[in-house]
Amino acid sequence: MSSEIVLEHDVLTALREGGLKTPRFTVLERPEEASDVPFDPPYTVKLLHPGVAHRARVGAIYTAVPSKERLERRVAELLERWPDAVGVIVQEHLDVVKGIEAFLGIKEDDTFGTVVLLGLGGKLVEELRAYIVRRPPVDGEDVERGLRRVPGGERLLSEIGPNRLAEVVNAAHGVYKEEGWSELDVNPLLLIDGEAIALDGLARKAD
Repeated sequence: MSSEIVLEHDVLTALREGGLKTPRFTVLERPEEASDVPFDPPYTVKLLHPGVAHRARVGAIYTAVPSKERLERRVAELLERWPDAVGVIVQEHLDVVKGIEAFLGIKEDDTFGTVVLLGLGGKLVEELRAYIVRRPPVDGEDVERGLRRVPGGERLLSEIGPNRLAEVVNAAHGVYKEEGWSELDVNPLLLIDGEAIALDGLARKAD
């Protein structure tokens, strides 16, 4: 079955409307629009292109961009390299070092139907595969019990309570169903000061 990629700006908009926290962000289609970004630097700048999924690997992400002047140059660089891009997403830059990066995934399993994946995020997802798999909706007790059994799970629970984390998972699942997605990856989901902030997201919708 083929699927349509849902790019980050649309995923974050849907998640935010569904009750999840996201950074402030805007989408630019031209470098000169950088002066109109409605929030202050520093910025995180990322390419929006359906053919470029692993942006960090090809140099399509810039972090901690310190000014609107530098932002304009970064946007120009990305659009020169990928002239057929949808645009560039510009986010307020959040320091992930102050929290913990989690991974939240939702997908369709041939045996169990819709399943949720939750665990350590960032670059560690593919290296460690340290996540739990559950059928939604989830509750705080199950989330806590599961995370305490996987590497890094205790670290996640040190930043956010299991009940709040379960609320975030269930809210994301609600968006997933409402949007008709067949897959959702939120990585990283920044856990900080008892909250969860979706910093990046990619989804697929079955044709």
